[in-house]
Amino acid sequence: MKRRKTIRAGRLVWDIAYTVPRPNATPQERKRIREVTAEQVARTHCNTAQRKLELLMATNFEPEDLALTATYRDADLPASADVTRRRLGKVFAQLRAYRKARGLPELKYIYVLEGRHGDHRPHVHLIMNAVGGDLELFKSLWVWGDDIQLNYIRERGYDGWAGYLTKERREASLNGKKQFVGSRNLARPTVTYEWVDDGAMVDPPPGAQVLEDSGIRRNESASCRFVKYLLPKRTTSKSYAHARVVAGLECSATYDRGMEKKPKPSRQNRKTAYTKR
Repeated sequence: MKRRKTIRAGRLVWDIAYTVPRPNATPQERKRIREVTAEQVARTHCNTAQRKLELLMATNFEPEDLALTATYRDADLPASADVTRRRLGKVFAQLRAYRKARGLPELKYIYVLEGRHGDHRPHVHLIMNAVGGDLELFKSLWVWGDDIQLNYIRERGYDGWAGYLTKERREASLNGKKQFVGSRNLARPTVTYEWVDDGAMVDPPPGAQVLEDSGIRRNESASCRFVKYLLPKRTTSKSYAHARVVAGLECSATYDRGMEKKPKPSRQNRKTAYTKR
């Protein structure tokens, strides 16, 4: 028997089937486990952090949502990362108030503080749900710098942005330190487990877009396979009002899928018609 783990994050799905370690492992199997190096453990931690961020983004954000980068000017460089966190807290509070007053969707965000690569200038990477006019509003609130770059999640995809935002964890050996921070209203991926036969296949459903397939990996003690894919987009039926031009005049054209019903005459008109008879 194998253990199957399925992680659902919006349309993104990770499906893994793997051999569960046995309590009566052989000496050779136990030796292989003990020979894992510190570099392998660190690499595993980095990969886990990147995967968690990818799944969190896929659960809460759409490809059309924003990826902002805000950089400090020389005169307003922060003394520490805590200063940046307090400043961001003020910006987020203003964004929430702005959206709430206008009945817009609630603010969701994930941010990462960086400054260990390149010219070592502190800057902020921010993933944020879009509602329109976000760049102009953020520029008016981020008063500590003039360089604000706008990108979209679709440009790199969830995996690409997760790798980009966790690069300093790999380059600067930040294992053990929390690198990305999300708003409290973020939904979490759903995880399900089940037991399957050793020969059970892990296959994506029809219409899914396969992003990664490890194939079957084996060693002398275990085997596993994982598949990462995007589920098809759901199509929702909506009623639309179209406009058409007739003799130079714009007229409203309504499309009704049901049978047309003639309007009933008013009670007064019915009495008049009866009198005329």
